[in-house]
Amino acid sequence: GVIKQLITANVERDPLKVLVLQLYGTGNAPSVKKSFLKVIGDAVDKGIIVVANTQCYTGNVLLGHYATGAALAEAGVISGNDMTVEATTCKAAYLLGRGDLTTEEVSDLMGVSLRGEVTPSEALSLPPLAGPYQRASRKGKTYY
Repeated sequence: GVIKQLITANVERDPLKVLVLQLYGTGNAPSVKKSFLKVIGDAVDKGIIVVANTQCYTGNVLLGHYATGAALAEAGVISGNDMTVEATTCKAAYLLGRGDLTTEEVSDLMGVSLRGEVTPSEALSLPPLAGPYQRASRKGKTYY
């Protein structure tokens, strides 16, 4: 659709170094079509850092928590954790602007707190369990 075309047009631009995706909740896209994942994978293969941010006011991106987020992670998308889109953009510009870091090092540093812009991963809480099975299993009960 339109989003895929927009991302494709931006990925084909030479100076593009980082692509920030604003996703739902814990890092879910509206749908994860193979054509969309291919565009994202092609961007990563070109050396473009693709970061997933949440549109939510609070919370964080956990790419492996749901199937759509896991598919994005497999395509090479990295989590922006609980950073705002502005913090993600500024951090990427700073890290790339240094000139002494590889793309892989920049990707790794996106999840590290340099000045309090991101909560360390081990301090982030998981989203609440929503399904009846999840709630019951948490109480030690199982319903089949």
